[in-house]
This record gives sequence, structure tokens and C-alpha cells, in this order.
Amino acid sequence: MVQNKQKTAKPPKLLKGAAKEAAVSKGESWQKVKIKGHVISDDCGGYEGLIGLEVLKDYDAALVKSSQKRVSSRNPDRERKPKKKKRKASKGGEEDSSESSSESESEDEVVAAAKSKKARLAERHVQKMQKLREKRERRKELRKQKKSKGKDKDNSEDSNDEYDADRFALLRPPPSDDEEEVPQAEESADQQESSDEEAPDLVPIPTGEAADVSAWNGLGVPAPILRALGEQGFSAPTQIQALTLPAAIHGKKDILGAAETGSGKTLAFGIPMLAGIMELKQRNIRSGIRKAPKVKGQQPEPAADDHELTPPPEELDHVSGASDEESDAEEQAKRIQGPLYGLVLTPTRELAVQVKNHLVAAAKYTGIRVAAIFGGLAVAKQERVLRQCPEIVVATPGRLWELYAQGNNHLGKIEDVSFLVIDETDRMVEKGHFEELRSLLKVLNSDEQKKHQRQNFVYSATLTLVHDLPDHMQKRNVGKRPKFVKQTVDQKIESLIEELGISQPKIVDITSSQQTAQTLTESRLLCPIDHKDFYLYYFIQRHPGRTIVFCNSIDCVKRLATLFGLLDCNPLPLHANMIQKQRLKNLERFRDSPMGLLIATDVAARGLDIPNVEHVIHYQVPRTSENYVHRSGRTARANKHGITVMFMEPGEVKSYVKLYKTLERTEDLPLFPISERFLGAVRERVNLARDLDKEELKLKRVQSERGWMKKHAEEMDMIIDGYNDESGSDQDEDPFVIERRRNRLRVETVRAQLHALLAQPIFPRGFSFKYPNSEAAQLATSHTQSAVETMKAAIEDQKQAKKDRNKRKRNA
Repeated sequence: MVQNKQKTAKPPKLLKGAAKEAAVSKGESWQKVKIKGHVISDDCGGYEGLIGLEVLKDYDAALVKSSQKRVSSRNPDRERKPKKKKRKASKGGEEDSSESSSESESEDEVVAAAKSKKARLAERHVQKMQKLREKRERRKELRKQKKSKGKDKDNSEDSNDEYDADRFALLRPPPSDDEEEVPQAEESADQQESSDEEAPDLVPIPTGEAADVSAWNGLGVPAPILRALGEQGFSAPTQIQALTLPAAIHGKKDILGAAETGSGKTLAFGIPMLAGIMELKQRNIRSGIRKAPKVKGQQPEPAADDHELTPPPEELDHVSGASDEESDAEEQAKRIQGPLYGLVLTPTRELAVQVKNHLVAAAKYTGIRVAAIFGGLAVAKQERVLRQCPEIVVATPGRLWELYAQGNNHLGKIEDVSFLVIDETDRMVEKGHFEELRSLLKVLNSDEQKKHQRQNFVYSATLTLVHDLPDHMQKRNVGKRPKFVKQTVDQKIESLIEELGISQPKIVDITSSQQTAQTLTESRLLCPIDHKDFYLYYFIQRHPGRTIVFCNSIDCVKRLATLFGLLDCNPLPLHANMIQKQRLKNLERFRDSPMGLLIATDVAARGLDIPNVEHVIHYQVPRTSENYVHRSGRTARANKHGITVMFMEPGEVKSYVKLYKTLERTEDLPLFPISERFLGAVRERVNLARDLDKEELKLKRVQSERGWMKKHAEEMDMIIDGYNDESGSDQDEDPFVIERRRNRLRVETVRAQLHALLAQPIFPRGFSFKYPNSEAAQLATSHTQSAVETMKAAIEDQKQAKKDRNKRKRNA
């Protein structure tokens, strides 16, 4: 609040009786006066009559009396004349009772005016400011308690000075009638949005019993991380973690790891990065690097015992407007000071969210903040998250490069990062994809010294998978010296090391020869292209459970989502054309539903750790062997069993043969058993759903055409017969109305038939899949089996049948 020294040299009459001794006289220095309550002007319009008074806790109410009339800076003479008359009247004592009654009436009017709408808004404004301050103080106390680690603290400062955080907040003008406290609402909304992206509170909240983490001893994992791992239930490291953690934590080596899906690669690079950041932070604290900078123009805070009512006169110009600028400068200086230690790059947005959640859980007791930056969400919201200066940023290359090119302060420190992680590296470095990654690598590797000091982590499940040469290259390899040679595994790794700027990494490859998990059961199903919907509905109904259906195109995902929605399967689509919020919402719904059905493209194939996925269906043969491995890796994770079924029509046999040649498989996948007995009921339901979909599409087209004609007719001032008066006799002559009515009747009829069929069970009670062609076994059993058990039984039967055939051949 800016004050004019000349105008306030003679303060207004605020005190009486014993308080006159503390009044401020001309030429004297300002004194301390204790008051109570909120001090505002009579009409809540301004504070020119007050000189930075501060609200304290206790005072004697008899010492303070606010003036009846406000001294206006616009017309001071008009306001001061009545006061002079009042003084003369009090000295002479010549006024009669009529004048005293008029003065009492004026006092009543002033009191009534003080209870106006602006006064209520001012009090509400003050209360909200006080609540906000209390919340900030509580947060500061929680952070101090975490950092102190059990040391005793002196709580006298909190009791002596309650308003040190924002001393003059109560003297700010109240919001106007038009604003209606909009800034407060915006501030609370911003805080709520930013809290969604920030790391959880650092105060530990124990949730159940922690697992025994003695198996982690000797790997170099710090105690705070071990505590968080125990709460998460990770009692022992996985194979990839046990092989890479000692070299990464103790040896500070670059890691190039290849392991099957679901083997714990996220913690394999997350734990060394968190341990290294903890070590760097402790080193910086010991060397004094983290001392707060001195901001120009910043004034030291008063002591806890110093209850100063007003600042010195030379600080009056910085009380209202300039104080906000100084606080912003101080916050900006602190933000710029916060370093960026780690950078994690992922190919998909959902994988970025998942990696961030894993790192936040592991860093629960370390004080390390993690943020996720990816496309599909508001840039302003992510910039607000970056202002908090998280030590680790998990991002997709596109949005990261966009914010870096815009000059974001925190992302401008990526050249100095100490840890770089590239997850799913084989996908990230593919030609024609993620061009922003190459731009980022140029920035990261621009300084050779920082490049060699940085620790790098490169992980993927298909890192060592090598493809055969394309057909057009093989045809040109004629003669003794072939023009094109197949790339070896060592050559692929060397090219990755050179492109990513890695120096002497430790290479850990624990992938099996079949490239998939040992607990995964693989199978295939041969069928015409028109029958894939029948077999998919058959599988979902016969083997309920959490299922993911992968397609090669977005149009296929949309069609299947519509069709199986009509069949009451509650499908959840996921593809790249969906908005990011809907994609994340569908993933959450799928995780929460034990019988969920997710129909997705390859955007969900890599890295997603969805627990207890029982079935993975390849509705179309994957285009590459990497896609098959990563699709199948969504199930059979963490030593759990799962099954994958590949639907293959005759036109996809060539792609299937090429895929298995790359995976170096020698035998075909076993066929999944299907009972033809119940396919008739399945076909009837699916065909009705298809007809219903077609009729609904026709109805939409008729309505859209009718709307198009109506729009243009209105523009041309024309009247379409039978449209405006459907209840009249002309409606039967209108072809559009007739066709629309027929379509509606067809839709209602087909929908009723479909609902009637869906209400009847397809499979009778007691049906089993162990022997799908045996009628006696189907009637004898009284329980159903899972898809994995069914497939295992079918494989055993096929092996036994093969042995019997070989035995008969030998006997013959």
C-alpha cells in the first residue's frame, strides 16, 4: 500500500483517552499500537487514512475507536470542516440537544453503511486469505518435520508471529462486486490442477505391513528406497535387476539391458537413478550449493518477537504493488536454482504416466519429485508443473522438444542432466519415427565433457531382435559378393551405442530364444475373415476375464467397439485419435474391471503394466515380430500365467511365416480348441448385432440428409412438403419421412430380437472345453476351465495323438 508522507504526517483521529499518548505527532517517529480485529475504512473503499496498520492478536478494545467519517484524498477540505466544528462545540459546550441528536443519527448511518455488501466482501476476503496462509504454514511445517529427521524444533516462533508469511495481506483492497472473488477461485483451481501432476506428499503414511527386503542387500539400494520397495511388496529383485543394479549404483556404468516383458525393467533403471540423485543432493548440501540466493530488493523478515505495526517510511513504496513483484522474483530465483537431474524418454503417453507412477512410489521417502510431460494435455498446465522444478522429468520426445524450443526455464537444463533413460529404445530410434529424439540427442551430446559424465540407461524387450533382409534386397544379392548383408546382433548394438552417445556400457541380455515369457501360452486360430467376429465373441463369452484385443488399424478398433457394444460386452477402445483424457480414463476403467475388454491398436502394446491381464487376442496378425512380442507381453507378467491367441485368415499366412522366421521358431503354434456345437448361437447373435449396426447407420444417414435439405431450404426460403407438418395427411407422401419411419421400426425390431437372444445363455451349465468334441465329457463335467487350462489340455491331447500315430506307423 503506497502512502503519501505529506498527507499522512497528521494522522486521523483514531485514538482516545489513554491511547492519545501513543498518537503520532508531526515530526515524531511512528510508534507501536496494539489493536484487535480487521481495520477497514467506513465504506471499504480505500485505506488512505491508515498507515500500514497490522492486525495483532490481543488488545484492549477501549483503546481504539475508528473515525466516523473517512478522510477522502479527492476532497479533503470538505471532510475536515465538520471535524473542526465538532471540536469547537466540544470546547465551548454551546450546542443544544438537537445537535447531539443529529450527531447520533449520523453515527447510525455510518454504522449501517459499514454493514454494506462491500464490508461483507472485505471480511470474506480476509477470512480466505487467513485460511490460505494457514494451509501454507501447515505445508511448510510438514516439510520441515520431514527434513529434520527427528530433531527437536522450537515452536515458539509460530506462537509469537502468526502473520510473517504475508504481513500486509489483510490490508489489501477487497474484491469488487464484478470480480466476486474470481482470483481466489482461480488460485485454488491452479493449486488443485498442479497437485494432480505433482509427486505425493513426502510425509510417510504407512499402509499395511512391509515385505522383507533382505534379498536386496548387497545391491547398493539406499534405505529410503528399500522402505518404499517393502511397502510395495517387492521382496526380492528380478533377474535383470540383480544383474544391473550393482554395476549401475556402485560402478556408475552405462547399462544396455534386454529382458522379456514384465521382468522389472522400470525399477532396473529407476532405482540407480534415484540412488544417484540422492547422492548428488547430499553432496550439494555439504558443499553449500543449495543456499538460497539473495534477491535484489528483498527485505529481511522481522523477528518473531518484533511486532512492528508499520514498516519504515522508506519501505512504504514496496508494501502493495512492489511486494508482489519481489515475491515473484524470489520464487523465480528459487525455481531456476532447482536442478534437473534425470530425464526419461518413452515412446507413448500412457507409458510415460506409468513410469512416472512407478518412480513416485519408489521415491516416496527420498524427497525427489517426478513429473510427466506428454502431449494431449494443456501446455499451460504442464508448464505450471515444471515451475515446481522436479528433479526427474518423464516425457515423450514430441512435447518435450516443443517446451524446450519455447524456452522453458527448467527444461533448459537438460544439457546438464546426470541420468538419461531411453525406454523401448528399438522403437524410439526407428527411422521415420520420433524425429524430435534426434534433435534432443544433439542437444544432450553437444558438450563432450558432460556427455562422458552422464550415466545412460537403454532398455527394451526386443533390443537384440534382428530382421531378415526384405525380398527386394534378397533378389539383388546375386553373385559371389552380395550387395546387402543381414545385420547381426553385435552390429545393431554398436549402432545404438554410437547413435545414443553411450561409452563402454555393460550389456545385459537375458531374453530367451523364443523372445516371450516362459509362462505364456501361445496359440492360433484359423478362420475366414468374416468369421473373426464370431470366434472373438465366442472366446469372450466362453472364457471371461481381463482381455486385450489388438488390431492393426483405428477403423478396425472403432468397428469392433461398436459391434461388441451392441452385444453388451462393454468394450473400451484405445487408439491414437482419441483425446488423451479419454485414453487415460479407459485405461483406468480397464484396470478396475476384472472382466474388462480393451480393444486397442499398438499404442497399448509397449510397456503398459496392467495387472492380471489373462488373455491377449491378435485380431489381425501383427505387422512386425516386435509388435507380436510386445503385444503378447501384456499378459503373463511377473511370473503369472497368460494366453495369447492369433486370429489368422488365409491372406495373413505370409505375414505369419515371416514373423515366425524372425523369431526363429521351428514349429507352428498349436490350434486353439473351438466347439462347433455352439457356434450357431454365436453367429445368430453377432449377425443380429451387425444388422442393428447397419440399420442405425442408415437412420443416421437419413437424418443427416434430411437436416441438410432443411438447412438449405431455409436459406432459400423454401418449404418442404410434409416436413413441417408430420401429423398432417401429407406426411405419407414425403419419402424422407416414410424412410425414416421404416428405419426406426427396423431398428426397434432388431434391437428387441437381439435383447431377447442375449438374455438366453449360449453355453449350458456343465459345459467343458477339455474335450470340445466329446459330448459325454461336456455333459459330465459341472465346472468350466480357464483359457490357459483349456489350451494346455489341448496341447497334451495333440502330443498324445502324435505319439499314437508314430506308434501305429512303427507297428505297421
